[in-house]
Formats: sequence, structure tokens, C-alpha cells
Amino acid sequence: MKRIKSISYLILLVVLTFMLVPKVNAASASIKVSSNKSTVIEGGTFTTTVTVSSGTPIAAWQFDLTYDSSRLTLVSGTPAVLEAAQSTSKYSASYSYTFKAKKSGSASIGVKNYTVSDWNETAMGVSAGTSSVSIITQAEYEASLSKDCNLKSLSVEGATLTPAFSADVTEYSTEMEAGVTKINIVATKSDSKSSVTGAGEKDVTEGMNKFEIVVTAENGSSKTYVLNVNVKELSPINVKVGKDNLTVVRKRENLTAPQNYSEVDVKIGDEDVPGYYSEVTKLTLVGLKDEKGEIKLYIYDKKKNTYKIYNELSFAKITLYQMDMDKDDIPTNFKKTTIKIDGVEYTVYKYDLDSKYSIMYGMNTETGKKHIYMYDETENTLQIFNDDLYNKMINDTLYYRNLLFCMAGVSLIFLIVIIIMIVKLSKAKKNKKKLDNLEKIIEEKRKNLEEKKKNTQEQRNHKNENK
Repeated sequence: MKRIKSISYLILLVVLTFMLVPKVNAASASIKVSSNKSTVIEGGTFTTTVTVSSGTPIAAWQFDLTYDSSRLTLVSGTPAVLEAAQSTSKYSASYSYTFKAKKSGSASIGVKNYTVSDWNETAMGVSAGTSSVSIITQAEYEASLSKDCNLKSLSVEGATLTPAFSADVTEYSTEMEAGVTKINIVATKSDSKSSVTGAGEKDVTEGMNKFEIVVTAENGSSKTYVLNVNVKELSPINVKVGKDNLTVVRKRENLTAPQNYSEVDVKIGDEDVPGYYSEVTKLTLVGLKDEKGEIKLYIYDKKKNTYKIYNELSFAKITLYQMDMDKDDIPTNFKKTTIKIDGVEYTVYKYDLDSKYSIMYGMNTETGKKHIYMYDETENTLQIFNDDLYNKMINDTLYYRNLLFCMAGVSLIFLIVIIIMIVKLSKAKKNKKKLDNLEKIIEEKRKNLEEKKKNTQEQRNHKNENK
């Protein structure tokens, strides 16, 4: 009985001993592997980061980097790491690696032979992760990009569009009441990966205002939606220039002042409108807007109540206002034609229609002087046309042309003389041949006559003998 009690006391003592011993948990660490790209194109690069960390201070750690060398090339970074902490407050360490993708497919990056220990030189339990990247070809990448460049909706706050919105319709119109100076264009893209420009709050003026809303798909393709906003005008000043119906611009902020012109107020009818005047050119300019909302400057002649488009040609040091050229000033043999400069069509004159050189008449807006200018289409340069040089060129051309004609004439005469001599020689040969033939005929006739004469004599002799 005493023995049983002794054993019971011993078991209880052991249990109490284990209960009084403090419980110790082994520390744990993790090695995280992450890449900045999940998909990369063949030939492209990406970065992978390996991070060793723990909730308790780490004293030493090591690992070897592993990756698919058939698809990846390590560009930078130390693949084998063995390192110790410098203080007891080290909780993590990170290492960066740059890879180049060399073959399409899926590739993994991870670690092996890894250990992490704490400051008690106790090995921690380590959980290690991996990172995967998908390597694709350029063609596969382009095929994966979205081609959607449509709008899901388009509207102008407080207005109704005509026609009703449809993603396939690209041009719309709306009208705003007089006095409206700003509108808000709301455009919603169909694809979240696409981008939209041209929407938002916009300034408008009286008359037609044109806006372009451009949607660019992920693959770079784009679609442009055009929005024509007509702001009603109170008592518009309508003018007609040629066949065009235009309205006078009443707000100076909608105009751009040309160089060497000063701001002035121009009276049209009973109203003052913004304009510009130059003491050099003596021209008065006002702004006119067409039915599409495009504004251009026009020369206003108050006495004649006429308008003429004003176009400036800007060169390195010359700003030229082109003017009509008098017929008497057009150089000889120059033909009238048109060319485009900066998208604007101008009337010019060319000696050869295929030439890159042309001449035009105009006024230098800085000096007020008028000249005939020569324009080089290739270099986009302008210089005063040199009449003397042109006349010399014409005279030289005429001289060499006349010289050429003279040489051609002499050659022709020489050729004619040779032909005549050849003809005469040919005739002489023919005449000689005829003469030879005639001599043969005469000789034969002479022989025949002598033969006849001889026969006749013989006959006479024979008769005499018979007598």
C-alpha cells in the first residue's frame, strides 16, 4: 500500500514539474519571392525581389536562387546569399534580381538550400514562396491588347445631341442658348483600358463651335467623335464673302493678334467690334466665323464695305502679306498656278510648272515695302525676285538658243551640200554608163556599116569580073 502511494506521489511530482516549466515556441521565418511583372515580352526585362523576414530578430540566413534558365537570363543580382545581421534589431533583408526573358512560356523563380537562425543560434522554421511570370511573343502581346476605341456614351450637360448617341456614329450636333460661354462634355469610354481626350469643361463662343473627342484603345488604335455646338447669337452681324455666309466675331479673346498690328475697335454698322490695324500695311482686320465655327482674319474696307481673307506667310525674317500681281509685272513666259504653304492655297507664277521655284507679289508687314518675291518650296525660303538676274538668264537662254539654231543651220546646209554632191556623183556615174553604152552602140553600127560597105564593094568587083 505504501509502495502504491509512493508511485502516485512520483507521478504527481513529474506532472507538476512539467507544468511549472515555461513553454518555449520555435520562432518562424518566411522567404517571399515577388516580381514586378506577371507577363513579359520576349527580350524584355523584369525585376524579382527576394525578402527574408521574421516576427523576431534574425541573426543569420542563407539561400540559393533558382529559376528556369531555359527561359530566363539573370542580368544582375547575387544568386547565392549567406549573410549575418549586424545588430539584434534585424527583422528582414531584401535582394533584387533583374531577369531577361529569352523564350516564351511560363517561368518560375524561387529559392533552395535556405536556412534562417535566431540569436540563440536556433534554426527557425522557414516557409518559402515562388514567383511565376508568363513570357509571350510580341505578336501574342499585340493580339492580347484591347482594340475597343468606342465611347459608351456622349452628352453635353443641359443639351440634347442630334442624332441620338450610338457608338458607331461619330458626329453630333447640339444648340445652346445665347449667352452660354462654357459647356461640359461628358464622355464615357466603353473599355476601361482605353483613354479619352477632349471631354470636360470647354469654352464656347457665339456661333458654331467644334470639338473632337478622341478615344484611344489599348492597342493604339483610335476613333474621333466630332461634336458641333452652336451657341445662339443675339442679333448676329451677318456678312457674305463670295459664296460663304459668315458672322463677325464680337469677342477679342476669340481672336489672335497678328504680328505688327495693334488692337482697335472697328465700327461695322452701328456696332463696335474688335479688330486690328497696322500703320505699316494700312490694313484693318476683323475676325469672321464660318458655319463650322472656324475663325479667320479678314481685311475690312469700310468705304466699300467689303471683306477679303488675310493670310500671312512667315519666313525666317519676313512676314509677307500676299497681294495680286498686275499683268504688266508678270515676267515673260511665267504661268499662273497655285501652291499650298502651311496648308493654305496661294496663287503664284512659275516659269516651269514642275519647278520648285515660284514668284509672288506681296507687302513686307514690317517695312510696308512691296516686292516680287521668289519662293523655294523645298527650303521654305523667300527672297526678293531679281529682275536683272532673270533678264540675264533669259538673254543667255536666247543667246545659246540662237547659237544652237545657227549651228543647226550650218549643219543643215553642210548636209544639203553633201547630199547634192552625192546626187551629182550618182548622176555622173549613171551618165558615164549611158555614154559607154552609146559608144558601144556607135562602134557596133560603125562596124556594121564597114561590113556592109565591104560586102557592097565585093559584089561590085564580082559584077565587073563577070562583064
